[in-house]
Amino acid sequence: MQKQLVITVIGPDRPGIVESLAEAVSTAGGSWQASSMSELAGQFAGILQVTLPEAAVAPLHQALNALPDLRITLVEGAEVALPDHELLITLTANDRPGIVHELSAALHRLSVNVMELSTGCEAAAHSGAPLFYAHALLALPQGMTQEELVAALESLSDDLMIDIDEAG
Repeated sequence: MQKQLVITVIGPDRPGIVESLAEAVSTAGGSWQASSMSELAGQFAGILQVTLPEAAVAPLHQALNALPDLRITLVEGAEVALPDHELLITLTANDRPGIVHELSAALHRLSVNVMELSTGCEAAAHSGAPLFYAHALLALPQGMTQEELVAALESLSDDLMIDIDEAG
C-alpha cells in the first residue's frame, strides 16, 4: 500500500540540502511528487509531498532525522478533491505592516481557500518605495464569482492592484 507524506524541513541554509532530501526519498523507494523550498533570512525552509510504500515510511523518517542541523516533520497526507474554481492572482500594493493579515482575513471572510501563496517586497521602479506583492492560487467557494472576489479585495486599499488568471 502506498502512503503519501507531507514533509517539512527547516534549518541553516547550505548547499546540498535538496540533494540530501532527494537521496533519502529515493533510497527509501519514494517518489518526490511536489515541493516548495526557499532560503529565508539564512534559513532553508521547505515542504514536499512524497509517495512511498508503507513499509518505507519508518526508514525514510530515520534517514531524514539523521540529516545534520535540520528539523524535519512528517505528516501523513490524504487524497483531496480538486476545487471547482481556481484563480491565479497577483496582488501589488505599497508595503505596510499588516497587509498579509488584511488580505488573508478578507479571503477567510469570503471562505476562499489559499492553495498556494508566495509574497515578497521589492523597490518600486520610479520611486524606490517598497512594494508588496503576492502571488496566490485561490479556490473559490461554490457560487462565488471572480468579480465578487476582486471587489472585496479592492475595497481593502486604494493602492491595491489585482491581476487574475483563470487556473481551472
